Amino acid sequence: MWKKSKVTDQTATGQGGPSEAEQEEEKKAGIKKRSKVPGVMITQFIEVLPEGKSTPDFLRKPIALTIQEGKLAIFKANVCGDPKPEVTWGRAKGDMSDTETFQKKYDEATGEYTLEIHRVSGEEADTYKCYAINEYGKAICTAALNVIEVGFKKKKAMEQLEDIGSVDPAEFRKLLRKRKGVDKEEAVKEPGEIDERFWEIIMSADRKDYERICAEFGVKDFRVMLKKLSEKKKERQEEQAKYIETINNLKHIDIKGLGIASFEFDLELKDLTSRIFLYKDGVMIPYSDEEEMKHSLKTVGKKLIFSVRDLKAEDAGLYQVDVEEVNLFSTDFKIPTVDFIVKIQEVKAKEREDAMFECVLSHPWPRIKWMGKNATLEEGEKYTITVSEDKLIHRLLIKDCSQLDKGIYSAAAGIKTCSAWLIVEADSDPASHGKKKTRKTTQAGGTGLDLGKLAQEQQEKLAKERQEQIDAANKARAEEERLAREALLAPPPPDTGDGDSGEGGDSGEGKDTGDGKNKSKSGSNKSKDGGKSVGKSVGEMKDSEKEEDDKKNKKSTDDSDKGKGTSNYDIDPNANGEGDGDSKGRKGHPGPLIPDAVIGSSLHNDAEKERDDKYKKSTDVSDKGKDPNGQSGTGETEEYTDASGKRSERTRQGPLLKDTVIDPNAQSGTEETEQYTDVSGKRSERTRQGPLLKDTVIDPGVQFVSGLSNVHALIGQPAELMCKLSNDNCEGTWYRDSKKLTADDGHIMSRDGANHKLVINRCQEEDSGKYRFEADGRKTEAMLNVEDPPRFDPDDLSAFSQPVIVKVGNSTTFKLPFVGREPMKIQWYRNGEELLDDNTTKIEKSFTQSRLLLSKCQRKDTGEIKIKLKNEHGTMEAISRLIVLDKPTAPQGPVEVLESTASCIHIKWRAPKDDGGCPVINYNLERQQVGRNTWKKLGDIPGVPEYKDNDVEHGRKYCYRIRVVTEEGVSEMMETDDLTAGTLAFPSSPAPPKVASAFNNCINLTWSTPTDTGGSRILGYNLEKRKKGSNLWSPVNPTDEPIQEKKRAVTDVVAGNEYEFRVYAINISGLSEPSSPSEFIFAKDPKNPPGKVEDLKVADTSYTALSLSWNKPTEEVGVQDEAKGYFIEVRQAECIDWTRCNITPIILTTFTVKSLKAMAMYWIRVIAINDGGEGVPQDLDNYILAMPPPVRPCFTDNKMKSFMVVRAGNSARILLNFEASPWPEVMWLKDDVPLLKRVNISNSESSSQLLITSSERSDSGIYTIVVKNLVGQESFSVEVRVTDDPKPPGPVELEENVPGTVTVIWEPSPDEKRDDHLHYSVSKRDSTKGSWSMVADRLFNNKFTACNIMPGREYHFRVYAKNDMGMSAPSESPTWGSERRKDTFVVNMPAYKTCDLRTAPAFLVPLRQHTAPKGYECYMSCAIKGNPKPRVTWYRNNISLNTNTNYLITNICGVCSLLILRVTPKDWGEYSIQIESSLGRAESSTKLTVRE
Repeated sequence: MWKKSKVTDQTATGQGGPSEAEQEEEKKAGIKKRSKVPGVMITQFIEVLPEGKSTPDFLRKPIALTIQEGKLAIFKANVCGDPKPEVTWGRAKGDMSDTETFQKKYDEATGEYTLEIHRVSGEEADTYKCYAINEYGKAICTAALNVIEVGFKKKKAMEQLEDIGSVDPAEFRKLLRKRKGVDKEEAVKEPGEIDERFWEIIMSADRKDYERICAEFGVKDFRVMLKKLSEKKKERQEEQAKYIETINNLKHIDIKGLGIASFEFDLELKDLTSRIFLYKDGVMIPYSDEEEMKHSLKTVGKKLIFSVRDLKAEDAGLYQVDVEEVNLFSTDFKIPTVDFIVKIQEVKAKEREDAMFECVLSHPWPRIKWMGKNATLEEGEKYTITVSEDKLIHRLLIKDCSQLDKGIYSAAAGIKTCSAWLIVEADSDPASHGKKKTRKTTQAGGTGLDLGKLAQEQQEKLAKERQEQIDAANKARAEEERLAREALLAPPPPDTGDGDSGEGGDSGEGKDTGDGKNKSKSGSNKSKDGGKSVGKSVGEMKDSEKEEDDKKNKKSTDDSDKGKGTSNYDIDPNANGEGDGDSKGRKGHPGPLIPDAVIGSSLHNDAEKERDDKYKKSTDVSDKGKDPNGQSGTGETEEYTDASGKRSERTRQGPLLKDTVIDPNAQSGTEETEQYTDVSGKRSERTRQGPLLKDTVIDPGVQFVSGLSNVHALIGQPAELMCKLSNDNCEGTWYRDSKKLTADDGHIMSRDGANHKLVINRCQEEDSGKYRFEADGRKTEAMLNVEDPPRFDPDDLSAFSQPVIVKVGNSTTFKLPFVGREPMKIQWYRNGEELLDDNTTKIEKSFTQSRLLLSKCQRKDTGEIKIKLKNEHGTMEAISRLIVLDKPTAPQGPVEVLESTASCIHIKWRAPKDDGGCPVINYNLERQQVGRNTWKKLGDIPGVPEYKDNDVEHGRKYCYRIRVVTEEGVSEMMETDDLTAGTLAFPSSPAPPKVASAFNNCINLTWSTPTDTGGSRILGYNLEKRKKGSNLWSPVNPTDEPIQEKKRAVTDVVAGNEYEFRVYAINISGLSEPSSPSEFIFAKDPKNPPGKVEDLKVADTSYTALSLSWNKPTEEVGVQDEAKGYFIEVRQAECIDWTRCNITPIILTTFTVKSLKAMAMYWIRVIAINDGGEGVPQDLDNYILAMPPPVRPCFTDNKMKSFMVVRAGNSARILLNFEASPWPEVMWLKDDVPLLKRVNISNSESSSQLLITSSERSDSGIYTIVVKNLVGQESFSVEVRVTDDPKPPGPVELEENVPGTVTVIWEPSPDEKRDDHLHYSVSKRDSTKGSWSMVADRLFNNKFTACNIMPGREYHFRVYAKNDMGMSAPSESPTWGSERRKDTFVVNMPAYKTCDLRTAPAFLVPLRQHTAPKGYECYMSCAIKGNPKPRVTWYRNNISLNTNTNYLITNICGVCSLLILRVTPKDWGEYSIQIESSLGRAESSTKLTVRE
């Protein structure tokens, strides 16, 4: 069971804030502010927080939980704040004093607070709150706990039974009436037994889905349902009117793509600030506007699209969308259990070939979703999607594949997907490049498996599983019936207890309703006193039957109270058992005399419905007490006499056999006599005729093992519908569109055991429709679709497929009859291009055939002719070929001279490009001797494109004309160049000989044929040798005996000498030029390969290179010889292939490997080589990292300042150089905490710089740099003091406490609180001296006593404030003491003219040109003057730079400077400085060039 919990605070992302009550409460407590974490409310207790202090906040808040009872629920939270907050937990309702259930924990390592609720139950379902409080504020967040209750609650049932047992028996009747009233009220709230989910779903569903939803939830009374549905819709519309203007275009949830489901609707809100909530199965779930989240909301105008990604089985459920507390839309998401048994496989197809993807599903599925390159594929001319009749095999056919079709294709069924590649291979024929290729009729792809057999096996497996489920259900019902019968036939218990219901022995709940029915969930119950009573009625009644019985029993009870029946609710306190009894202590029978038969299937046939109607009618008559035959329905009370002779009453739980009234004195061995009261009130006896009928479980009847499947048949072709029953002896009836079929209708209906078959020999259009087969109240349906696609007669198609041959310039016709339903689209194609009517093409169309007329055919018209027919039922194609015959084209050149001697000329040419459609018969040749005008006919030669002319004269030149001869005629001629007979054409030089092997007495050589043979074949070769140091070449073979092969074993050598060789080629004209000499080779036995190099080690490493060194391998006679060179190979750790670093062997035993990737891992090996080959590689013992040798970080500056004073507003820069390997991690701290974002940090391989562009007093502190790598770490601290010229002290007062002394007292400077380095100095001047003298310095208090104060003199004192930046203006004291009066000295000063010191802004030193390398600093400066002080502005390309933090700008004593820390190409441009004051403006500019 589930229910939507009431959430007092919306904690999901984007789903609202605190409740109104909490908001009102917090308004009274302090300053309210929102947290960055949604759903957290913070209250600040004071208006201004002290520096460095903060209110509590949640880094991670607890989330809402939905959990099954009995499990462990855990809420987790992380908080922050200074001072550290105290965390407490609470709940909206109830207390948390039970320490076994509620356990609060704190993990110091992670700073995580945890609330664990053990063995949760429905009582713990509540809204829980987490409080974080410190002295400056508090933070609150909430999380809801929803508990799913499972099973029967024994404790709750016992409590109810104890409440009932404690009631006085005399008041029990009132209690029963009160309980009946409560049940009635509950029934009004939840009508019937309909699940509340039913109303949530159906109110948002389409009308076409009503029937399906009602069948799913077991709702049968449609009229009542529709009436109540209209009432609920009206109520919801009234609620929605408070918040929304309109809502429409509702689309239910559906799987849209690969692993994504979404639903959408159009919504217009009255208040745009209204909150939107999303629930799943009554539990609020968070969502976001980011599409990467699990649940997301996308808003497009008025349209709201909710999406669920990464679908899993647990995502199924009821999704609801609410605005505030009003429900807008509900949709039920069901995830099917379908999966792929056979997935689609990779397909390789050639161009213009069809490709097939196919798969098999585990369960029938109407149509899966096919996608190609992230786009949904639909049925059309390009794609054909087919589904087998059992809906298990699905296929995708891609027609006429091209290179654009290759890519990944996917199939999606439910939430399961599979994908595979389609690879389209290009045509490898070079002759077809640039031409439109012919459409192929072959098909590529397929799994190669027997999918039909797999699908049949899966279908049988599904049928077997269904049958097992049915058998299991039947078996369970039979077992329940057996237990019920045993309970009914058990003797009544002794009269030892009261009539209260007890606790069921099988943890069921006994409940006495007082109307003759005992409702319980167990087979037998125990009373409170230990006595046993029957606790379960016979049979399992449906929900609708139980509801009907409740109504009848209530009416029977009411009638009894009015005196219209014999049963009442007076309970004898000494009576035992259950059921109802009168005040005489009569005992109720525990069950029906003749129990109702239990059907093993939940489906009712017509006979069962008729029985139910009669039973209902009989019950109504019995309840009213007006049955003339004395029969009673369910719940009728009657007396009977047990074996001991004691009279009691029992209530029948079902209809009895017709009662027969007999003589009271009659005797029968098997009859049971009992009393009853007729309508008139007269008491009589009646006797049952024999024992009670034996309860039997009725067989569930015939069921379908396999039902009908939809069939698609061609018109005129046979169609077959077949199903299989579970019974071999059952007859059935066939229907078409609700009309019964007979054999007279032309249908063949047959039965083979349990298989029933309907065959239609020749399908017609009127045979289409819905076919139904009924047997024993069961039915199965399927659709027969009779289709009439385009079709060809096989004979006509065979004739059409034959090639059509026509001569050029003539006309031809293609005609093909067809049949198929109109309208028909007819298209003709030639070589893949559609043909349209024009001067040479005419297309005729009719209802039964189409004809293509081609006139004046040309040779280029040769190719494939295709007709394509299409109607609503399908597409059909037929292919033929047109061959247009014409004269061949001329032979192709160039002519190749195979041999040209004094006696013959042998030439060869290429066949014509187009033979005109006929094979070449002959070539016709003519010859002309150069210098003559006549051509000599040489005649026709067979169709081989070569000719040897033996009738030539030495030294003469000849020209030949060649024509092609076919059946269609003679081609144009091809004329050759002039060819000379017998010209001396020597071959070119061969390549240098190569040494195959060398020994003490023999050297084996090989060489190749020269590239130019001189027009004749090579007759042989001459070989020569030369010893090293000699100029004489000596022949190896006699000159009159040329070497025929291209190899030679030279034996005329001396061991230990070194030789080189050259070779000549010989043809009919003579010797060629000699080849280049070969390499020198020793005449000695071959060497053994060298061994492994020794002591291989790494000498040095860097980020891009590493240096190696090794020793030569040792020599062992007969095993390994001396090395002549070395190869170095390298490979990355993740690769398996070695890369050779040097192309030619090196002689040195050192090598530097370059172009490495920084911090990459490499394996290195060295291979020694000599004439005997390569030796065994020698690898390093371990991999090498491309990095310098490990160096512990250390600072390289000898004079690093640990203290720095900066004037407020100026920039502060700390540059520290260091060395470390590998590259270290650099971290800056201020007062041991991370830096703010306004501080710029620039790191390089060997330095780090901290820059504050415009410093403030708050930037003062100790800045620490921590340089850390794998080897260790080093740190250095710099104290930065940001200050300004101090403000002067306050008023100065003088006091005389001791004669001869004066105490100077002053008010402190306003900067004293902000600057702990601020101190004071005092200066003194007396009347006898005109100068000031300092009498005290570095005073940190506000008082100073001056001594030696002489009487008769005047003293003046000045107090200065000092700090690290400088000294303030003085604060003057009043005059102290008196001075002797003297005559006034008057000086007449001349009048001076006032001097105007103001000057206009001007440049003393202007800017100069700058060229800076990339990555280096650039410093620009100039000197200015002006009074008043002008305002300075820097520009780059007319854009102000004063606020750009990438530039350091200073103005010290008229020297203006601009510093670029690292020049990049982006800094290239024109820089200018502009100075301006009230007297004018000046400007200077320069250009910065960046050098790569």
